[in-house]
Amino acid sequence: MTKNKIFWLLGLAVISLALFLFFRLYRLGQVPVFVDEAIYIRWSQVMRAEPTLRFLPLSDGKQPLFMWSTMPFLKFVSDPLLAGRLVSVFTGFGSLVGIGLLSFLLFSNPFIALFSSLIYAIIPFTVFFDRMALADSMLAMFGVWSLVFAVKFTKSLQTEYALYLGFAIGAGLLTKSPAMIFYFWAILAVFFSLDQKKIDSKLIGKLAWGLLLVLIVSQAMYAILRLGVGFQMIGARNQDYVFSIKEVLSHPLTPFVGNARTTLNWLFLLLTPTVLLLGGLGYLNSKVRRQYVLLIVVALIPLLYQAFIAKVYTSRYILYAVLPLIPLAGLGLHWLFSRKGLLIKSSIALFLSVPFLITLVYLFKPTLAPMPFDMRNGYFEEWTAGYGQREVAQYLITKASQGKKIVVFTEGFFGTLPDGLQIYTEGNKNITIVGSTYYVSEIPSGLLNTSGDNLRFLVINKSRNHLSAADLSKLELVKEYPKMVRSDGSREFLQFFRLK
Repeated sequence: MTKNKIFWLLGLAVISLALFLFFRLYRLGQVPVFVDEAIYIRWSQVMRAEPTLRFLPLSDGKQPLFMWSTMPFLKFVSDPLLAGRLVSVFTGFGSLVGIGLLSFLLFSNPFIALFSSLIYAIIPFTVFFDRMALADSMLAMFGVWSLVFAVKFTKSLQTEYALYLGFAIGAGLLTKSPAMIFYFWAILAVFFSLDQKKIDSKLIGKLAWGLLLVLIVSQAMYAILRLGVGFQMIGARNQDYVFSIKEVLSHPLTPFVGNARTTLNWLFLLLTPTVLLLGGLGYLNSKVRRQYVLLIVVALIPLLYQAFIAKVYTSRYILYAVLPLIPLAGLGLHWLFSRKGLLIKSSIALFLSVPFLITLVYLFKPTLAPMPFDMRNGYFEEWTAGYGQREVAQYLITKASQGKKIVVFTEGFFGTLPDGLQIYTEGNKNITIVGSTYYVSEIPSGLLNTSGDNLRFLVINKSRNHLSAADLSKLELVKEYPKMVRSDGSREFLQFFRLK
């Protein structure tokens, strides 16, 4: 390898890493706490404080690996939201490395590997969810590494890579239920990576033994969850998000057509048009058509499957399925890089500038970002967006530091409220936060009947405030916290009341 190539490779590696760190860490706490983030972080705090509750997420049918991973970060990071989001930053780094390694294994070219990692570092899809305290970035990482180890095992037939593959899938199953698709990914990777001319009974025997080990190891890891109370809730809660096969067969085009259109919209906005175009250009490399088809099939199967069965469908649910498309864009970028002519080479800057600039908008002015409806609605506009909760918590902590006893009632028993306040006031014995019904038509009786000289507060989203004029007269509005303006010009507010 020439010095010039080494220079380019080192430069690409440094740029990819620098952009990854900047886009993940800069203003990491800018987006307000999201409803699921509040729940997961609160679970982590409770599990860290009480060892007997280490399987608490099973009570809601959620696997606990993300929450387990958050627990040590809570010890070293004072801001609980940042602690949870740093877990996703680390798993995002694992995906960055995994994408590069997968590209190298499939295409045997270090430039394609680093181009793929560079694209991963800058596209809005990965940047946004690598900055959220949600399990989806972790699931995506284990998906990428399951493909890496599946390809490596097929090429080497070494048992250790079968074990690693089992660990990757097992960890995925401890993260989220869609990891079941990783078994199918492994089989596809084996099939597409085999040298058809070398297939014999001995080879098939080694492959069968390795895949059996994968199943044993991964299921043994998943069986850990049976130690916790509520294991059966995983299957029960999954049904809240998907249609059964019987239901799908009874209406095969509903919700498929709508979900398929939504998926295309997400790919266009979050992968960006130029990255999709780069993925198409990758097909022009005739030497790796087989590997190209593998990644297309690996991505399409879960995307189509989810479009058929999903009742609840949001962009983060397909993050893991989208990552295999990134090496195709890296392949297309390399095709441009290897062409002769200044005009073609200069087009690389144009292709990369689109995702780069859109991601900058996400970081500096998210209100202007070309964001899918589900993201804008869920993370910024509605009750699920935790605007004002950090500020309310800080106000309460200040009052409590003056020796005052505080009781706060909130709308909802579970979610952004009260969990969004509890994560910030954890450990403060002078503050008691109590959830109540999400549809607030009267002042909670517990708030009115609280004895002593406690300071009493009510925190509620304005859209869920159905208090009568008589009840409102008993409350003093401390402050309102506006959320992002909706497309129709209306706006949600978090309202912070004090009982007179």
